[in-house]
Amino acid sequence: MNYLTEILAFYKWLETHPLSPLIQAYWHLLMYTNNKAAVQAGDGLWYWPIRFKIANARVCVALALENRFQVARARAHLVRHGRLHYHPHGGNKAGEYELIPFDTELSTLWITRPESGKRTQVWTQPHTQSARTAAPLINNINHKHASLLYSNQEDAPFMPQFNLLPQITEEEKAAIRAKYPGDDVAAFNAIWAAREEKQKGETT
Repeated sequence: MNYLTEILAFYKWLETHPLSPLIQAYWHLLMYTNNKAAVQAGDGLWYWPIRFKIANARVCVALALENRFQVARARAHLVRHGRLHYHPHGGNKAGEYELIPFDTELSTLWITRPESGKRTQVWTQPHTQSARTAAPLINNINHKHASLLYSNQEDAPFMPQFNLLPQITEEEKAAIRAKYPGDDVAAFNAIWAAREEKQKGETT
């Protein structure tokens, strides 16, 4: 998964699926936890695990909830809205969360952790381009360049000495969006790819 892409898609989705501030904060907490649980494969690359855990006590502290029943209600809300799968475990063991990505082009694979030999199922983006080392990243398992000051890279202003991708025209953006009706994530990725191609042309 790509952190920036998922967050942009989440806020676009909220326009037609409004959630309370508490549930929004809960989704962001789960995204952060999923990202923090990244696992490294034998090839040295980092991946988002499909399933991850977070204790109810941790959720209560982060969201100022009083008990696990409030956590369960918030969790059920995300499940009903199609943004989460939850796999409970017996006894007092923490269940496993599985966020449902907005990016429908993601695929899954099994990797083996070199330090433990444990196999883990992870998300992967087959066509993701490798990041340039000079570009700032959201974190080390996202592969798109990003300004640390602007969450919407389409509207980020020019900043000298900051490695931002060049903009394309509004006409070019409209033409790309027309190719992906109803799929904002695919359109965003295609626009980003066009900006990367434009940057390559400017530097060759």
